[in-house]
Amino acid sequence: MERTACFDCERMLGLILDAGKALIECGGETHRVDDTLNRLAVCYGFTDLNIWVIPTNIQATVTGPDGTVCTQVRRILSSGVDFAQLCRLNAFSRWACAEQPDEADFAARLREILAQRPQKPWLMTLGAALGGWGFGLFFGCDLVDSLIALVASVMISFLMRRLSVREHNPLILNFLISFAVECLIIGAMRLGAADHMGYITVGVVMLLVSGLGTTNGLRDLIHLDTLSGLINLAASFTGAIGIALGIAFPLMMFSAGANNEVTGLNSEVLVQIAASGAACVGFCLWFHVTDRKIVLCALGGAMTWAVYSLTARYVPGVFGPTMIASVACGVYGQILARVMRTPATVFTTVCSLPLIPGGSLYYAMYGLVTKDISLAASKGEALGLTCFGIVLGYMVVEVLNRAIGPSFRRVRRQAK
Repeated sequence: MERTACFDCERMLGLILDAGKALIECGGETHRVDDTLNRLAVCYGFTDLNIWVIPTNIQATVTGPDGTVCTQVRRILSSGVDFAQLCRLNAFSRWACAEQPDEADFAARLREILAQRPQKPWLMTLGAALGGWGFGLFFGCDLVDSLIALVASVMISFLMRRLSVREHNPLILNFLISFAVECLIIGAMRLGAADHMGYITVGVVMLLVSGLGTTNGLRDLIHLDTLSGLINLAASFTGAIGIALGIAFPLMMFSAGANNEVTGLNSEVLVQIAASGAACVGFCLWFHVTDRKIVLCALGGAMTWAVYSLTARYVPGVFGPTMIASVACGVYGQILARVMRTPATVFTTVCSLPLIPGGSLYYAMYGLVTKDISLAASKGEALGLTCFGIVLGYMVVEVLNRAIGPSFRRVRRQAK
């Protein structure tokens, strides 16, 4: 379709960058945002595209259809995960590329999307409760422990909403939240209301640990998005240090002993699989996933861990089973992305949560903080192997997608 409407190049570029900023703020991947901005710029006749995207900044210098050279910058102060908004912005970019609306319609539609109300607090609290409870069972909590994990998760949700409004530093934010939550867990232990402090701690800390940031950082590095990768890794490890400090301080203050009792998972594989599905439902609400995608994500999370558990029986170590399970997860996400016309990251992010080495990342940092070098070394090794397994699994899926994707789209066009 030929676009005949005239527009102001500076304002149009500003609107395109505003859309890119919104994508990053709701959890869009760096390469997705970069691809979207380039597609929109090409559709509106911009040439000599020099668009640079990192998690904290967008810069663009382009030449407009009238020969005007435009340069603009957007700074991203904070970001989160809002997959409902990500889906809306993804649909908006598809619409804009296909219809090429004029400047006024583009701006009006974008304003309408950005004005959408955020997730209701009670839904986020429910999601946190399900997520913490599910991962508590996953890591070996019994019925009593899982109830304390549920209460601690609700506390995390409340504190996250209250404190994140003013505090954006992940080290300080995670320190404050984990300190309060660990005091609650120690208090429950002292009152006899809980049995395994470590099981509860690592289960609920999955709500805070950004193992996903570690994995995405490594993936960015492999894609040669070096700065984006380093920023993601730095944010992830900084947040993990805050959690470790926040938990270590109450342990030392109340002489609660070393928090090193979590070394494995629930002894029943079926419980692990069911808990994975339940935790993924919780994280769907936490990440603002909507509609039937919640069920699909829960099934995908259970399927991913089932593949891992089955593979682990025949392949030793964590690297091989993790890579095979991430391939299954990636294929599942790519298929659903095409069927649902939804970014694949919605499905791959939630479905891969059982594989995300949140516990390993936390314990590696905890070992460093408490000077337990053997714990830090063993968990650090597990962290690295797991992350590389996930990354390589997704790389296999991306290679297959690039090889098969064009043929699939050509067949679909012929069918239409």
